[in-house]
Amino acid sequence: MIPLLLAWATTAQAWSVEEVQTRLSEVAGHRRLRLQREAPAVSEPELRKVVAGAVVTGTRDATMGSKAYGAAILSVGLPTLWAALNDETRHPGYTAVAYSELLEGRVCHSGRRVLQYLPVPFITDRWWIGVLTANAGVRSASGGSVRELAFDSLTDPALVKSPGGREMIQSAQPIGFSRGAWFLVALDERSTYVEYYVHTDPGGKIPGSMASRFASRGVRENIEAIQRFAKEVRPSCPIE
Repeated sequence: MIPLLLAWATTAQAWSVEEVQTRLSEVAGHRRLRLQREAPAVSEPELRKVVAGAVVTGTRDATMGSKAYGAAILSVGLPTLWAALNDETRHPGYTAVAYSELLEGRVCHSGRRVLQYLPVPFITDRWWIGVLTANAGVRSASGGSVRELAFDSLTDPALVKSPGGREMIQSAQPIGFSRGAWFLVALDERSTYVEYYVHTDPGGKIPGSMASRFASRGVRENIEAIQRFAKEVRPSCPIE
Protein backbone atom coordinates (compact mmCIF):
# COMPACT_ATOMS: atom_id res chain seq x y z
CA MET A 1 0.00 0.00 0.00
CA ILE A 2 2.77 2.50 0.85
CA PRO A 3 4.44 2.48 -2.61
CA LEU A 4 1.02 3.09 -4.20
CA LEU A 5 0.31 6.08 -1.97
CA LEU A 6 3.74 7.48 -2.68
CA ALA A 7 3.10 7.13 -6.39
CA TRP A 8 -0.06 9.20 -6.04
CA ALA A 9 1.73 11.78 -3.94
CA THR A 10 4.49 12.10 -6.53
CA THR A 11 1.89 12.67 -9.22
CA ALA A 12 -0.05 15.17 -7.15
CA GLN A 13 3.03 17.31 -6.44
CA ALA A 14 3.30 18.07 -10.15
CA TRP A 15 -0.07 19.84 -10.12
CA SER A 16 -1.62 22.81 -8.39
CA VAL A 17 -5.32 23.01 -7.63
CA GLU A 18 -5.61 25.92 -10.06
CA GLU A 19 -3.99 23.92 -12.87
CA VAL A 20 -6.33 20.97 -12.41
CA GLN A 21 -9.35 23.27 -12.10
CA THR A 22 -8.33 24.98 -15.34
CA ARG A 23 -8.00 21.65 -17.13
CA LEU A 24 -11.38 20.46 -15.86
CA SER A 25 -12.94 23.77 -16.90
CA GLU A 26 -11.55 23.25 -20.40
CA VAL A 27 -13.43 19.97 -20.73
CA ALA A 28 -16.52 20.92 -18.72
CA GLY A 29 -18.62 21.14 -21.87
CA HIS A 30 -17.93 17.51 -22.66
CA ARG A 31 -19.79 16.45 -19.52
CA ARG A 32 -23.02 17.23 -21.34
CA LEU A 33 -22.21 14.30 -23.61
CA ARG A 34 -21.90 11.83 -20.76
CA LEU A 35 -23.81 8.55 -20.88
CA GLN A 36 -24.01 8.45 -17.08
CA ARG A 37 -25.82 11.69 -16.30
CA GLU A 38 -26.48 11.09 -12.59
CA ALA A 39 -22.80 10.96 -11.58
CA PRO A 40 -22.20 13.73 -9.00
CA ALA A 41 -19.67 16.51 -9.49
CA VAL A 42 -16.63 16.54 -7.22
CA SER A 43 -16.67 19.54 -4.89
CA GLU A 44 -13.81 22.02 -4.65
CA PRO A 45 -12.73 20.80 -1.16
CA GLU A 46 -12.71 17.24 -2.51
CA LEU A 47 -10.70 18.31 -5.56
CA ARG A 48 -8.12 19.92 -3.29
CA LYS A 49 -7.69 16.60 -1.49
CA VAL A 50 -7.34 14.81 -4.82
CA VAL A 51 -4.60 17.19 -5.95
CA ALA A 52 -2.86 16.66 -2.59
CA GLY A 53 -2.65 12.95 -3.41
CA ALA A 54 -5.80 11.47 -1.85
CA VAL A 55 -8.31 9.08 -3.32
CA VAL A 56 -11.53 10.85 -2.39
CA THR A 57 -14.71 8.82 -1.96
CA GLY A 58 -18.24 9.65 -0.92
CA THR A 59 -21.84 8.49 -0.98
CA ARG A 60 -25.16 9.98 -2.07
CA ASP A 61 -28.66 9.31 -0.79
CA ALA A 62 -30.58 6.75 -2.83
CA THR A 63 -34.16 5.50 -2.60
CA MET A 64 -32.95 2.13 -3.87
CA GLY A 65 -29.48 0.67 -3.37
CA SER A 66 -26.38 2.78 -2.71
CA LYS A 67 -24.69 5.55 -4.68
CA ALA A 68 -20.94 5.99 -4.27
CA TYR A 69 -18.31 8.00 -6.11
CA GLY A 70 -14.59 8.56 -6.08
CA ALA A 71 -11.89 10.69 -7.68
CA ALA A 72 -8.11 10.57 -7.94
CA ILE A 73 -5.16 11.61 -10.05
CA LEU A 74 -3.39 8.47 -11.24
CA SER A 75 0.20 8.33 -12.44
CA VAL A 76 -0.76 6.51 -15.64
CA GLY A 77 -1.30 8.04 -19.07
CA LEU A 78 -4.88 8.02 -20.32
CA PRO A 79 -4.35 5.61 -23.27
CA THR A 80 -2.75 2.99 -21.01
CA LEU A 81 -5.31 3.49 -18.26
CA TRP A 82 -8.16 3.19 -20.78
CA ALA A 83 -6.72 -0.06 -22.14
CA ALA A 84 -6.39 -1.44 -18.61
CA LEU A 85 -9.91 -0.42 -17.69
CA ASN A 86 -11.40 -2.25 -20.69
CA ASP A 87 -9.55 -5.52 -20.02
CA GLU A 88 -12.08 -7.02 -17.55
CA THR A 89 -11.37 -10.67 -18.22
CA ARG A 90 -7.86 -10.16 -16.80
CA HIS A 91 -8.88 -8.11 -13.76
CA PRO A 92 -9.33 -11.03 -11.30
CA GLY A 93 -6.38 -10.99 -8.94
CA TYR A 94 -6.37 -7.19 -9.00
CA THR A 95 -9.99 -6.22 -8.40
CA ALA A 96 -12.29 -7.92 -5.89
CA VAL A 97 -13.98 -9.81 -8.74
CA ALA A 98 -12.82 -13.44 -8.67
CA TYR A 99 -14.18 -14.56 -12.05
CA SER A 100 -14.71 -12.62 -15.28
CA GLU A 101 -15.86 -14.17 -18.55
CA LEU A 102 -16.74 -12.57 -21.88
CA LEU A 103 -20.23 -13.72 -22.87
CA GLU A 104 -21.05 -11.58 -25.91
CA GLY A 105 -19.16 -9.13 -28.10
CA ARG A 106 -15.39 -8.76 -28.30
CA VAL A 107 -12.85 -8.10 -25.59
CA CYS A 108 -12.23 -4.37 -25.20
CA HIS A 109 -15.05 -3.43 -27.61
CA SER A 110 -18.07 -1.32 -26.70
CA GLY A 111 -21.30 -3.22 -26.11
CA ARG A 112 -19.65 -6.37 -24.75
CA ARG A 113 -21.27 -8.40 -21.99
CA VAL A 114 -19.07 -9.79 -19.25
CA LEU A 115 -20.01 -12.21 -16.47
CA GLN A 116 -18.65 -11.07 -13.11
CA TYR A 117 -18.50 -13.07 -9.86
CA LEU A 118 -17.79 -11.39 -6.53
CA PRO A 119 -16.99 -13.36 -3.35
CA VAL A 120 -18.57 -11.63 -0.35
CA PRO A 121 -17.42 -12.58 3.18
CA PHE A 122 -20.09 -13.80 5.61
CA ILE A 123 -22.96 -13.59 3.09
CA THR A 124 -23.83 -15.23 -0.23
CA ASP A 125 -21.50 -14.40 -3.12
CA ARG A 126 -22.89 -12.21 -5.91
CA TRP A 127 -22.88 -12.39 -9.70
CA TRP A 128 -24.01 -10.15 -12.55
CA ILE A 129 -23.45 -9.54 -16.25
CA GLY A 130 -21.85 -6.18 -16.99
CA VAL A 131 -22.83 -4.39 -20.20
CA LEU A 132 -19.93 -2.07 -21.08
CA THR A 133 -20.39 0.97 -23.33
CA ALA A 134 -17.63 3.32 -24.45
CA ASN A 135 -18.76 6.89 -25.03
CA ALA A 136 -17.74 7.53 -28.65
CA GLY A 137 -19.21 11.04 -28.62
CA VAL A 138 -17.13 12.41 -25.75
CA ARG A 139 -13.99 10.77 -27.12
CA SER A 140 -14.50 12.30 -30.55
CA ALA A 141 -15.39 15.76 -29.23
CA SER A 142 -12.31 15.87 -27.00
CA GLY A 143 -9.86 14.45 -29.53
CA GLY A 144 -9.42 11.43 -27.27
CA SER A 145 -8.32 13.37 -24.19
CA VAL A 146 -11.60 12.72 -22.33
CA ARG A 147 -13.23 9.28 -22.17
CA GLU A 148 -16.12 7.58 -20.44
CA LEU A 149 -16.80 3.89 -19.91
CA ALA A 150 -20.37 3.36 -18.74
CA PHE A 151 -21.75 0.11 -17.37
CA ASP A 152 -25.09 -1.44 -16.55
CA SER A 153 -26.03 -4.89 -15.35
CA LEU A 154 -28.12 -7.86 -16.41
CA THR A 155 -28.91 -10.94 -14.33
CA ASP A 156 -30.32 -13.33 -16.92
CA PRO A 157 -28.80 -16.79 -16.27
CA ALA A 158 -29.80 -17.88 -19.80
CA LEU A 159 -27.01 -15.66 -21.15
CA VAL A 160 -24.39 -17.77 -19.36
CA LYS A 161 -23.51 -20.69 -21.64
CA SER A 162 -20.14 -22.01 -20.48
CA PRO A 163 -19.99 -24.89 -17.96
CA GLY A 164 -17.64 -22.89 -15.74
CA GLY A 165 -19.89 -19.86 -15.75
CA ARG A 166 -23.01 -21.89 -15.05
CA GLU A 167 -21.35 -23.64 -12.15
CA MET A 168 -20.19 -20.32 -10.78
CA ILE A 169 -23.59 -18.62 -10.71
CA GLN A 170 -25.32 -21.64 -9.17
CA SER A 171 -23.45 -21.04 -5.93
CA ALA A 172 -24.15 -17.30 -5.83
CA GLN A 173 -27.01 -14.80 -5.78
CA PRO A 174 -27.63 -12.26 -8.57
CA ILE A 175 -27.25 -8.63 -7.55
CA GLY A 176 -30.24 -6.32 -7.70
CA PHE A 177 -28.55 -3.95 -10.17
CA SER A 178 -25.34 -2.04 -10.83
CA ARG A 179 -24.83 0.95 -13.09
CA GLY A 180 -22.34 3.76 -13.30
CA ALA A 181 -19.28 4.95 -15.20
CA TRP A 182 -15.60 5.78 -15.26
CA PHE A 183 -14.77 9.30 -16.47
CA LEU A 184 -11.15 10.00 -17.48
CA VAL A 185 -9.43 13.30 -18.30
CA ALA A 186 -5.84 13.43 -19.54
CA LEU A 187 -3.74 15.94 -17.57
CA ASP A 188 -0.54 15.16 -19.45
CA GLU A 189 1.08 12.12 -21.07
CA ARG A 190 1.64 10.42 -17.71
CA SER A 191 -1.21 11.62 -15.50
CA THR A 192 -4.96 11.07 -15.65
CA TYR A 193 -7.73 12.58 -13.57
CA VAL A 194 -10.32 9.88 -12.79
CA GLU A 195 -13.88 9.97 -11.54
CA TYR A 196 -15.71 6.72 -10.79
CA TYR A 197 -19.40 6.45 -9.93
CA VAL A 198 -21.59 3.45 -9.14
CA HIS A 199 -25.23 3.05 -8.15
CA THR A 200 -25.79 -0.48 -6.95
CA ASP A 201 -28.23 -2.70 -5.14
CA PRO A 202 -26.39 -5.81 -3.91
CA GLY A 203 -29.65 -7.77 -3.58
CA GLY A 204 -30.66 -9.87 -0.61
CA LYS A 205 -31.27 -8.68 2.91
CA ILE A 206 -28.36 -6.31 3.50
CA PRO A 207 -28.87 -3.20 5.70
CA GLY A 208 -28.62 0.05 3.76
CA SER A 209 -25.83 1.41 5.96
CA MET A 210 -23.72 -1.68 5.35
CA ALA A 211 -24.37 -1.55 1.61
CA SER A 212 -23.24 2.09 1.52
CA ARG A 213 -20.00 1.28 3.35
CA PHE A 214 -19.32 -1.59 0.95
CA ALA A 215 -20.03 0.64 -2.05
CA SER A 216 -17.72 3.44 -0.89
CA ARG A 217 -14.90 1.02 -0.05
CA GLY A 218 -15.43 -0.73 -3.38
CA VAL A 219 -14.97 2.54 -5.26
CA ARG A 220 -11.64 3.20 -3.56
CA GLU A 221 -10.44 -0.37 -4.07
CA ASN A 222 -11.41 -0.36 -7.76
CA ILE A 223 -9.51 2.87 -8.42
CA GLU A 224 -6.45 1.47 -6.66
CA ALA A 225 -6.75 -1.87 -8.47
CA ILE A 226 -6.99 -0.34 -11.94
CA GLN A 227 -3.86 1.72 -11.35
CA ARG A 228 -1.97 -1.36 -10.16
CA PHE A 229 -3.17 -3.37 -13.15
CA ALA A 230 -2.21 -0.59 -15.58
CA LYS A 231 1.27 -0.34 -14.06
CA GLU A 232 2.02 -4.06 -13.69
CA VAL A 233 0.29 -5.75 -16.64
CA ARG A 234 0.42 -4.92 -20.31
CA PRO A 235 -3.28 -4.89 -21.25
CA SER A 236 -4.47 -6.99 -24.17
CA CYS A 237 -6.58 -4.02 -25.30
CA PRO A 238 -4.95 -1.59 -27.75
CA ILE A 239 -3.29 1.44 -26.16
CA GLU A 240 -4.81 4.30 -28.13
